[in-house]
Amino acid sequence: MAPVNTETIDSDYLLSLRAVRERCFKVQEAAVKNKLQHFDIDESKMKDMVQLVVSLIKRDFEDPSKIPAHGCWRNFDAGNNLRIQTLINSWASLGIDPTEQTRRVLDLFVIAVLLDIDSNQSYSFCETSTNKTLKKRQGMAVAILEMFMAGTFSSNPNQPHQVDLKGLENLTIDNLLKGFKIDTASSLIGLEDRLDLLGHLVRALDRCKEYFPTENGQFPRPGNMMDYLLYHPKTIMTKKGPLIPVETLWPVVLEIGEIWTVEDTDSCKGGTFELGDVWRCTALGDEGQLVPFHKLSQWMVYSLIEPMEKLLGAVIEGTDQLTPLPDLANGGLLIDTGFITLKNQDYERGIENYRKNSLLPGQPKVEVAPMFEMSDPVVVEWRALTTAYLDIVADRVRATLKLNKKALSLSQLIEGGTTSAGRELAEISRPNTQEPPIVIKEYTPNKTHKSHTYT
Repeated sequence: MAPVNTETIDSDYLLSLRAVRERCFKVQEAAVKNKLQHFDIDESKMKDMVQLVVSLIKRDFEDPSKIPAHGCWRNFDAGNNLRIQTLINSWASLGIDPTEQTRRVLDLFVIAVLLDIDSNQSYSFCETSTNKTLKKRQGMAVAILEMFMAGTFSSNPNQPHQVDLKGLENLTIDNLLKGFKIDTASSLIGLEDRLDLLGHLVRALDRCKEYFPTENGQFPRPGNMMDYLLYHPKTIMTKKGPLIPVETLWPVVLEIGEIWTVEDTDSCKGGTFELGDVWRCTALGDEGQLVPFHKLSQWMVYSLIEPMEKLLGAVIEGTDQLTPLPDLANGGLLIDTGFITLKNQDYERGIENYRKNSLLPGQPKVEVAPMFEMSDPVVVEWRALTTAYLDIVADRVRATLKLNKKALSLSQLIEGGTTSAGRELAEISRPNTQEPPIVIKEYTPNKTHKSHTYT
């Protein structure tokens, strides 16, 4: 992918939530005009896609308004074990006030999101307290929770249940390998990159003292953002709790970083230098090709909102600016329903990429599927189509169920509808691995290419 001249772009706009939806819908407009470069669209499948999501919501939830929020909290509740609430209850029993409880959960959730790798099918984690084995992302979440409770991310031996700058500075890959109960980083491809991302968080905590205020000489914590939000001039304190604009939270989350944020052009793994998860999309022609996604940052916002609401009675205003996430389950939904189909030349190129990659040593055994690097124009177009069309699906699902956005939020619809649909179709279409219909190949400069699926 050609380098981007950052002097000619509106950085503030491309870093905004508004730009994500607007730019992705520009790609959707190209689809309507039959100007996509890499996918064909079958509009007749839209009805099937909507009906599938509706049927799963009806099957799994008697009252759609009770669907839980989309966020990392769900991964911690694996096996219907309410681990986070149990931890919160234990803090409350010790007299820890709700604000500090919230700081601690935010500490944990920030780390959980930054370490949220879509692990390969073979990863599992044996929970120490129950001796139960949990697979993939749920296993990873419980492993992170155990590390958090053991003080892996804290520099204060008297307070293990926190994440602070010094604790993160001391964190090593060996700490993570031990915590995830694995021998080598190859068991969780991308783990070293995620450790680098925690290093970026360290720099953000040190640099952005306004966002993470401290007192009494304590080290900054991610959860200190709660103090910044509570005392922000745009926050309104009501009898029920604080009213916080999402625009106040968004720049804090952007500073924390995302997988494509880089410190310099030499180490760039993709995206756009200093903008992160922003990519060229050839479907938009010669001008204005950049499309932002900020997927990891949005995933963090979705995740952080829930503890603020539950513990402090907060209302986060403007969450309708958030978009559907272009992750593999949602993207797979569009492909596995036949709504979008790779053009022949791209399908053949992807299969050839897969064949070459399968010959490399140490590659996992997966079902044959087209494979592309994250920066490939196929993947950029796929992610943009996913973001835009699932917005349309959401509106049609609500219309079918006769519910408004207040009764069925986008967060709930993603959690109880599109994500479930994408995962179940993957299980049916690729029963051996349950992987997505397109495999994303991780690229790390000066390292071996490995098959990996970033969310």
